[in-house]
Amino acid sequence: MVDVRRAERELPPLDTLAARLEYLFDNIRPTPDELGESDEPGRRYTNREIADKINEAAAETGVTISAAYIGELRRGVASDPRTSHVRALATAFGVNSGYFVDDAAARRTQDQITLLSELRRMDVKRVALRQVLADNGLSATDTRLVEQMVARLRAVAEGTGTTTTASDDRR
Repeated sequence: MVDVRRAERELPPLDTLAARLEYLFDNIRPTPDELGESDEPGRRYTNREIADKINEAAAETGVTISAAYIGELRRGVASDPRTSHVRALATAFGVNSGYFVDDAAARRTQDQITLLSELRRMDVKRVALRQVLADNGLSATDTRLVEQMVARLRAVAEGTGTTTTASDDRR
């Protein structure tokens, strides 16, 4: 039997700096404050935007970087950045700098990003329900069954307006 929880948690390997950086570009999106009026919500960061974020903090950090260099890091052309660049990239994406050098930190960051993505995609209440069910020992399969039952009840309620009981009909 396949462990469903393990299959659900399979994440892409992050065995190079380029792969780790690309993962951040794939999964972390600009905040609404960072988007212009004509920008599409949910779009990816550009190399230029990340470079700009780093360069805007240069007065405090002393670190500058070019969009071209970020592109080289993403492609693996450059693979040994200075520690200050690693820290600046981590700060720009809002992750711990250990993400780039420590496999355990990278896995934790992936797990956090996955959870945040799930929260954005799903109703927060549904995520909370999933966590409560998992905390109470239900398997991933059982949790999905409960979620399906809730979704079905919601669909029935929406399809008929509201659900009624015999006592409601007597009022």
